[in-house]
Amino acid sequence: AGATGAPPAERNLPVSLAPRELDVLTCIASGATNAAAAELLGLRPETVKGYLRSSMRKLGAHTRLEAVVAARREGLLP
Repeated sequence: AGATGAPPAERNLPVSLAPRELDVLTCIASGATNAAAAELLGLRPETVKGYLRSSMRKLGAHTRLEAVVAARREGLLP
């Protein structure tokens, strides 16, 4: 049995996030709620949630904090 189904975090591939996913994570990293991030970015809160979910999936994160830590580890956030 091979490890072809390894989760993204175990494949050592670079993570690529869309610009809006990075915008949302930047807001979250600064402590913003989804509603505050939506207001800052001119988006609906549901849209922010979607970008956050997508970035969490790409980063292999289960929580907002894990997503921010993973994005920093990948060099995507300062």
